[in-house]
Amino acid sequence: MEYPKSIISNNPWCYVCGYPKIEWHHVYFGKNRDKSTKWGLVCPLCYSCHRGTKGVHGKDGKTLDLALKKIGQAKFEELHTREEFVKEFGKNYL
Repeated sequence: MEYPKSIISNNPWCYVCGYPKIEWHHVYFGKNRDKSTKWGLVCPLCYSCHRGTKGVHGKDGKTLDLALKKIGQAKFEELHTREEFVKEFGKNYL
């Protein structure tokens, strides 16, 4: 399996809980999914942290989703400016 390039983590385990079976999560999904791939704003998550009830796409996952968006923006800003981030993703999460 080929893993996508990530500026957040390229470890083969869940970024949140460390579980070894992962799926790749696009931190900015929906209309920004391709931009997440382009800028390396993807991270490994297990099924539970990705799609479970408290996972980023689950009904109770808003806190985790926002935390990953903040981490993604901070990582982006290590290489680029905040203005570039907002221009690309349309919002400041920090």
